[in-house]
Amino acid sequence: MNKRIIAVFTAFAMVYGICCLRLYTLCVANPAAASNQSGGYTVEVQKIRGDILGCNGEKLVSRDYENIVVAKPTNEALSVLEKVLDSQSYSEAEKRMQSGNAVSVNIGRLEIAQTADAVMLRKYNRYSENQLARHIIGYLDGEGRGVSGIEKSFDSLLFTEKSLSATMKSDVYGRILSGKRIEIRNSSPEIASVMLTVDSRFQLVTENALDVNGVECGGAVVVEIATGAVRACASRPDFDTYNLADSLNDESSPLLNRTLGAYAVGSVFKVAVAAAALEGGINDFYYTCSGSCEVDGITFSCNDKTAHGELDIKKALECSCNTFFIELAKRTGAENILETASLLGFGQEIALAEGIVSKSGVLPTAQKLSSSGALANFSFGQGEFTATLLQLAQMMAAVADGGRYIQPYIIEKVTSADGTVLHTHEKPYPITALSEKTAARLTRMLTSVVENGNAQKARLKNGISAAGKTATAQTGTFKNGKEICNTWFAGFFPADNPQYAVVVLKEGGESGATDCAPVFRSIANKIADLKNFS
Repeated sequence: MNKRIIAVFTAFAMVYGICCLRLYTLCVANPAAASNQSGGYTVEVQKIRGDILGCNGEKLVSRDYENIVVAKPTNEALSVLEKVLDSQSYSEAEKRMQSGNAVSVNIGRLEIAQTADAVMLRKYNRYSENQLARHIIGYLDGEGRGVSGIEKSFDSLLFTEKSLSATMKSDVYGRILSGKRIEIRNSSPEIASVMLTVDSRFQLVTENALDVNGVECGGAVVVEIATGAVRACASRPDFDTYNLADSLNDESSPLLNRTLGAYAVGSVFKVAVAAAALEGGINDFYYTCSGSCEVDGITFSCNDKTAHGELDIKKALECSCNTFFIELAKRTGAENILETASLLGFGQEIALAEGIVSKSGVLPTAQKLSSSGALANFSFGQGEFTATLLQLAQMMAAVADGGRYIQPYIIEKVTSADGTVLHTHEKPYPITALSEKTAARLTRMLTSVVENGNAQKARLKNGISAAGKTATAQTGTFKNGKEICNTWFAGFFPADNPQYAVVVLKEGGESGATDCAPVFRSIANKIADLKNFS
């Protein structure tokens, strides 16, 4: 009886010991391991997600990489790691291997000679330290799902269940087997892609121009005139994709995409008023500016109450005379101005992608403008009127393109993981917003604004012509007793063969001429270099 008890106890002890050994093996396993099933031990390096591309096929995400070494617990693998790790990292890897564990280590941009026991996998970081176009691309949550921007708009297409991983064979006890090659999975997977109209070269130029010229809050867009393609779209302040908590608590709202918001635009809108007047046959209107005028008991002034004297439309645009445009708007009529503004895209939102919408802004009704004071404010882009950077860009593009309006777009092509093209942008038939005669006349006037008027800081190098208009818009918001103004420059270049429209906004600026015209110049000069304009 005693012998039977001893035998049963011994057998139980052996089973218990085996179970404990198995439990220990699992507990000390490499934390990077995703699974240990069916004789395989898998280390997941990263989740795989579809691509977001620029218009030339260049990657806008997943451009930066780090090399990850996955190694079995063998002397051969240790000798490989010894060549790429510092002493402390090597010591830690050695201790883990001595316990029978595989290791995975990040070796940055270093590389190894791969063996059966040590392989190298290239891990692409979704966003780089100097990531371009953050506000349009957006960001992901902790589960790898899109939260904003293109990442959210196309999440169902870009998200995959695939992972870049390495699998090692193991025995029934979970011990990694030597002599068996490490299997790499999904090193070159088929993935979906979204191609944007954004040109990474133009985007870099635009972001740098904002930063160098001190635009801490604001933005800029570059639109191709012939197609409406948005070639650059930059908002400031920027945000750190890997440290969103700071941005959420920042009162300057870095996560806000200012290129899609509607703002008081001020004197840039005088271009639309001038267009409406010319379309209505008001060609030779002259007005003598005394520096201010009174409408409905309200005094409206030009900048610093400067008396500009006798002006025509061209001279009034050059010096941005408010009182001239108040009288011009009165003669043109609110309904005519509203019709022209609507044809130029004001008051209409622009859907760039699902969830990415440029606001409609506020285009006052004719009833609202029945008041002489309201029309006076509207004549130089003030009052309740607001607009977006894209709307102003397309106004300028329409002037530059003989009066033809084309709505901006940002999605060029969408391709599924199996290579099927799901969407390709088709150029819409343009809307005739202005006559060719009016557009040509405005182009000459806006060129003179840059050459001879208050926008001379927008003049380009090498004799390349440019056209445009400055603005300093009151917001009605005060800080430390001083009103915060939005400053602007909207223009196009080359003026004699227009290719690109550029709009720049600075919140809390001093004047469009000093804040934003230099940003335009910087962007346009760099693009001219890239495109070999002369």
